[in-house]
Amino acid sequence: SWQEARAFCDWLSAKTGKRFSLPSEAQWEWACRAGSAERWSFPDSPAASASFANLADSAMLDLGRLARLEKVRPFMAVDPVDDKSTVSAPVGSYQPNRWGLFDMHGNVAEWTSSAYVPYPFSPGDPRHAAAGGRRSVRGGSWYERADLARSACRTGYWPWQRVFNVGFRVVCQDAK
Repeated sequence: SWQEARAFCDWLSAKTGKRFSLPSEAQWEWACRAGSAERWSFPDSPAASASFANLADSAMLDLGRLARLEKVRPFMAVDPVDDKSTVSAPVGSYQPNRWGLFDMHGNVAEWTSSAYVPYPFSPGDPRHAAAGGRRSVRGGSWYERADLARSACRTGYWPWQRVFNVGFRVVCQDAK
């Protein structure tokens, strides 16, 4: 859950003496784009995604019985791309973006520190401070098509909600 991810950041901060947090939506998108204005940090082609991102593709169809129960093929998997992973893969299994950051698209979607409020908004928007509101998730996952993992795509979940395909990355605020 977002609450557990935040608790981890607090624990890591106390343990190391440095300030760790979840990235804001703006920080996450900036890191994902790595200086580009493109939708993905890899070439704009569905076939190219297999080298850069773990997304819903033909490998997902290998889930066997589970895939048949969930009826994944009709609405999720993108054929004929195959990234060789059916669910989440070890970090660094795919090529990094231009700044050396791995798994910005796919593998697991990621919690951000930002509230999930409608666009347009500014960083100082008071809606971000609303306690208990939904929190923003970015990046897509192994369970989603590439169009749901592009750099600007976002969704929101309740802060207490554990989501099977969402993880997190941390930002060290004291980094130079």
